[in-house]
Amino acid sequence: MKTQTMNTRRDARNRSGDGAIAPVEMPGLDNHLCFALYAASNHMTRLFVPFLKKLGVTYPQYLVLVVLWERGAQGVGELASALQMDLGSLSPMLKRLEAKGLVTRRRQAEDERRVLVDLTPKGTSLRKRTEQMLGEFYCFLNMPLEELFDLKDRLRHFVSSAGPKEIKTTSVRLSEPAF
Repeated sequence: MKTQTMNTRRDARNRSGDGAIAPVEMPGLDNHLCFALYAASNHMTRLFVPFLKKLGVTYPQYLVLVVLWERGAQGVGELASALQMDLGSLSPMLKRLEAKGLVTRRRQAEDERRVLVDLTPKGTSLRKRTEQMLGEFYCFLNMPLEELFDLKDRLRHFVSSAGPKEIKTTSVRLSEPAF
């Protein structure tokens, strides 16, 4: 049914000749791409949260740590851009990570408007535990790694290709649950 719905839409566009999309029958919930992505995201987060609890961080905090482990010290704006988050969500999260002793925030002497975020020794050492946890998590998923990496690549392609270009530059606000 989902292929039929997508084909019907494409056929309607092709027949009209002017690029306009003719109305099509409303697909059921399970045939909505947006719902499939939403459900997959929620499912992945629910599966991942117990592993993150062992590390003592939330999912958005984990993403901040991943960027810092990968790229080293970053300005708050650079972190927001890398994570596709707005500063209003990121700043309080960084305060919580600092309170946990995982990161430091300091103003740059040469430009006091710029706040640099860096890992503490405790934040750096958490990487080793995280690598162990990721190995356990991939086993827990019980899916071939090739399928998981293919899915990741296809989703990244979707994010970089779908929709008008101006939409891609907007930030996403990730809510951070308080554990």
